[in-house]
Amino acid sequence: MESYDVIIIGAGLSGLAAGIRLSQYGKRVRIVDRQRFAGGMNSYYHRGGRCYDIGLHAMTNLANPNDHSAPLNTLLRQLRIRREELELCPQKRSCVKFPNAILWFDNDFETLRESVRQNFPRSMDGFDQLAQMIRDDDCFNPLLGYLSARKILTEVIPDEELREMLLCPVMLYGSCWVDDMDFHQFCIVFRSIFFEGLCRPAYGMERFIANFTRRLEENGVELSMGTTVQAIRLENGLVSSVLLDNGEELSARNVLSCAGYPETMSLLPSPSLEMPRHGALAYTETLFELDTPAAELGMMESIQFVSTCPSFHYAPPKNDSVDMDSYVLCMPENFQGVHETDGGPIVRMSHLANYHVWKSLDKSAYQTEKERIMDRQQTVLEEPYPTFNAHVKRREMFSPLTLERYTGRVGGSIYGSPDKKKDGRTSIPNLYLCGSDQGYLGIVGSLLSGVVIANRYMLR
Repeated sequence: MESYDVIIIGAGLSGLAAGIRLSQYGKRVRIVDRQRFAGGMNSYYHRGGRCYDIGLHAMTNLANPNDHSAPLNTLLRQLRIRREELELCPQKRSCVKFPNAILWFDNDFETLRESVRQNFPRSMDGFDQLAQMIRDDDCFNPLLGYLSARKILTEVIPDEELREMLLCPVMLYGSCWVDDMDFHQFCIVFRSIFFEGLCRPAYGMERFIANFTRRLEENGVELSMGTTVQAIRLENGLVSSVLLDNGEELSARNVLSCAGYPETMSLLPSPSLEMPRHGALAYTETLFELDTPAAELGMMESIQFVSTCPSFHYAPPKNDSVDMDSYVLCMPENFQGVHETDGGPIVRMSHLANYHVWKSLDKSAYQTEKERIMDRQQTVLEEPYPTFNAHVKRREMFSPLTLERYTGRVGGSIYGSPDKKKDGRTSIPNLYLCGSDQGYLGIVGSLLSGVVIANRYMLR
């Protein structure tokens, strides 16, 4: 039986970062992942001679290179990676669109602040108060409990629509709670979007992830892709080994999982001893490949967060497979310096979805439903962009079932369980969590989570 200092379940971004950090200190590490390609929820795939990103609209946490306390800069120091290697391209301009107002923002917080002042002047003092609360919040403290973000925003922001407009992008980019969000998590995501800013890797996730897998190979980390962990075995209350689907058994002093909190605990002999809730929020995402730049069709923003209702409803739709009342629209080429490769420009459109509706469909009905939703999406987009449909040359959709099948996340819940383990510890002393269920959010947050948990428990 092969023996390791640390076995990492999942080659998601947090698992990759943890592997690099541990290997810097001479730890023997093996990473095991069910997918062919690393990256987890932010991976990629090849089709028709082109590489497509999965799930990525924008990276958050760009931050100023001179801000040494910013998460991205902290992460790069820990992993000994130069910022230039990641080839990050900042957004140009994005917006939050509601029926009665548009909030514009870019990577300068004053742009958002001025947009709030113009649209909601009576809420300006409250907005400034909220911004200061977010700056002051000790949001990474693992001892902090849940606070309702909606309740706090109601106390400081007089205009209801502004409250909804601020919740919309933050929830869509990081909330695992139905119709609300933990305020400390709200602060993490708000900072990452509005204080630090949005970007994209210039050449997509394959080249971005290669920076990390290359480091792993150089440092001697074993990366086993296309391999599934079948069980975690215990001896005297500690993890003794993991069993793989090929029959191989690996022993380890510690196991670190980025596979999700409930998904990890279900691998134990007695998962009922600690069984957190599965996340209820899932998404669909459609890729529209165009024969002309999106900007030529009037789609000028990098990202749009859209709600057709004044009250933003953040929950699985009750009577449909997707919620057409809100969506995220991303135009990757509208980031400064992004290079589209091997095909036309892409427009990405994402909606909240009802996993159970998708799960109930047989193979034929499933494909029919995807076509129906894509037709509806094009109808929605043709109203503001009348020539859009004429320039769509290819389209395809991911459903919650796609994410569940390829990542193992039950229900396709990309933000994980509402039962976060902020300290990364489980009831098993040498079994730890990193990634979304540890509570750090976004690509940079996931990477940093792996580093933090490795530093805290496995480098002592």
